[in-house]
Amino acid sequence: SESPLHMMFTPQELEMLICGEKEFDFNELENSTEYDGGFSKETNCVRWFWEAVHSMDLEDKRKLLQFTTGSDRIPVGGLAKLKLIIAKNGPDSDRLPSAHTCFNVLLLPEYSSKEKMGELLMKAIKECKGFGML
Repeated sequence: SESPLHMMFTPQELEMLICGEKEFDFNELENSTEYDGGFSKETNCVRWFWEAVHSMDLEDKRKLLQFTTGSDRIPVGGLAKLKLIIAKNGPDSDRLPSAHTCFNVLLLPEYSSKEKMGELLMKAIKECKGFGML
């Protein structure tokens, strides 16, 4: 028997449902992100985070999505539909950022410099693998 999916969706719609959106508009994500634990959009660490994100290549942006959400795919409707929360995770330290992927929560210590935040963020997204580090 033939699947009824072809009657419900066009091939393009079905591909979007399975694979997610293809446009990585991180401005949408920045505009829809919420903040917690004392962070706001104006907090230095948060501003440095977004500067780092916007300077990433596509592969690193995918790794960031994987790190924060557990998936490197964009939800249907674009990144504005992804409800990311960036929460303060203590004062400045040498700890890596961490995430609660089930809740799309990124935990950032309040790093003291843009360079430190960028370095530790890149280390976290490039060296993490699932529930452990490589």
